Amino acid sequence: MNGEYSGIDPERMDDFERGLGQAEDALGRNEPQIHRALQRLDLDTSGLSALREMRSWIGTSRPDLRRRNETIRTELTEWGAAAKTPGGITAFDETLYGKAGHDPDVYAATLGLGRTVEDGKIDERLLKGLEKRTGDAAFAAALMNTLGTARFRELMIENAKRKDDKKYERLQAALGKTLGTASPRLGDAWHKELLSDLEVGRTTGYIGWEKGYAMAAALKHGTFSTAFLLATARKIESADRGRVLLDPRVMVALLEGLSRDPVAAQDFFAGDPTMLKRFLTERRLGDDGVALGKVLEAATLTFRDHDGSPQNPSRGFLSAKLASEIVHLQAVRIKDGKLPDSLVSPTSMGRVLAGYISDINHAAQRGRDPVSFGVRSADNPATPGPDSWGAQFNTGELRQVMKEAFAESEAFAPVLAAQAVFTGWLLNHGAAEMAAGHGGETLLNSARRAGAGFGMITDAAGLAKIEEGKDLDEAQQRNMKMLLAAVNTGLAIPQSGTWSITAGVVGAWSGLAEEIAKGKAEDNARVDANAAVDKTRGLVHDLAAQAMLRNGLFGSAEPAGRNHPWATLEGLEKGDDPRDNPNNFLKDDGRTLMIMDEMIDKTATNTTDQYRRVEAYDRWLYNGLSGKPWRETESLLDLGFSEGFAKYGS
Repeated sequence: MNGEYSGIDPERMDDFERGLGQAEDALGRNEPQIHRALQRLDLDTSGLSALREMRSWIGTSRPDLRRRNETIRTELTEWGAAAKTPGGITAFDETLYGKAGHDPDVYAATLGLGRTVEDGKIDERLLKGLEKRTGDAAFAAALMNTLGTARFRELMIENAKRKDDKKYERLQAALGKTLGTASPRLGDAWHKELLSDLEVGRTTGYIGWEKGYAMAAALKHGTFSTAFLLATARKIESADRGRVLLDPRVMVALLEGLSRDPVAAQDFFAGDPTMLKRFLTERRLGDDGVALGKVLEAATLTFRDHDGSPQNPSRGFLSAKLASEIVHLQAVRIKDGKLPDSLVSPTSMGRVLAGYISDINHAAQRGRDPVSFGVRSADNPATPGPDSWGAQFNTGELRQVMKEAFAESEAFAPVLAAQAVFTGWLLNHGAAEMAAGHGGETLLNSARRAGAGFGMITDAAGLAKIEEGKDLDEAQQRNMKMLLAAVNTGLAIPQSGTWSITAGVVGAWSGLAEEIAKGKAEDNARVDANAAVDKTRGLVHDLAAQAMLRNGLFGSAEPAGRNHPWATLEGLEKGDDPRDNPNNFLKDDGRTLMIMDEMIDKTATNTTDQYRRVEAYDRWLYNGLSGKPWRETESLLDLGFSEGFAKYGS
């Protein structure tokens, strides 16, 4: 035993501590009696102070001995094998015990991690102990400070080298989560020292990719303070930009970490005017654009608002600004031709576009290109409530970017779903205005905008101008299948309560692609030249009819108004419940259309019964039974839609 190290046998320590306890009790009982006896004999009692001091020392020392013993027991039972001294007792590091703040778990975890660095072995109990405490802020901060930056880097670098080892993967995740939990409590000096190996100025030539990956991988797992995450990300990116990190896995891991914090993701790109350009037009990452796509989704789709100003931008303003710049830079890359493929995954590109579908419709209807990119402030008077900050798109650039993205149906699906929902939202407002007696001007404008939006989108997907009788290529087949699915299920696409689309809403729409992908496209599919315009016009009619039903323009459901579907069902006798009629095409509330897939009876053995509800719906909508409300609306819809679509479909 010396001032730094000692050895402890837990069983003997228990006996020793109990013995001290008995001595303390004995001193406490006997010292007063001895004192009184000496006083009666008129003898000096000053020497008894040594007994009192001894008793005080024992009382003070016993808790510390118990903590030390608890520390050794914790190390042995919860954190894995401990080092033994030659005498068979457990080694105890006095210096480390002090650094750990006398915390048994911090002490044991630090020792266990140290052994892992030395022998490369990971004890299962060490792993479980760390995983159990990753969310404990006090433990996490104490462990990071006790472990130190150098030892932490060593562990993470070893993890990077053994990326196919399951235990090391678990250790990497546990350490990353622990660092994230500790990050708000770690000082600037600790953080700076952690990243000191990535200082470009201190490097001669290239450094091993493991050093960069070690830090970037930690960011993938934990929940970090935004300031810590952003500062770390910028330091790693600076090293990558300085060419001291060559392996793209470093930046993939970094972007994955940033995507977990939308504020950090947004500031990472918005805080440096060169950052977005670098990742969209220069830096290949070798993961098909997945990591970059995820972080761009977080940066553009999480915050939507109309707060602040261009001089004092809100999060929603920055979202729109980044979305506009993404489309512009993608167009610049396409025009330049040096990088033939997008560095953003098609799925994410589609989701970002879907999030700004109202701005796509604005650009499609406007047709003019006053600016290349920026943030749009003007509110649309034909829509309810204030609009969020919008992304300004150059129409020509937007068409280029969509055409490239829509070569993959994963990008086309969320945009098409968003267009269906946006159209329904526009038409619902137009129908509400009609119901309030404000005429059909709003509905006409909405139809124009929706028509232009559908025209631009289907044109970019290669569907707006199909040559009569010509075979569709593979991409067109997939996209036509997507369009047909949207027509059949458009009324069931998840709706957003307000028009500001966020990542969660877009994610729900993306499930449409997965469902459709389960089917099998027909080979050498041929469609009519006007298929796209006809199908989308039919979808607009369905959405308009739904909006009018919802706003009571066909009268009440119960009792059914003269033009309401339940007043027109064939075979419905007085007193019958229209819900039970085989021709019924409304849901039980009498205000909601079934989607086309629900109208079709797939269990029927003949086409008459299979399409009975579809024919009943067409009979009601188009053969006069829907009455004057629909006749007036249909002419407005077709006029507006045709004017809008014609820019792209002719």
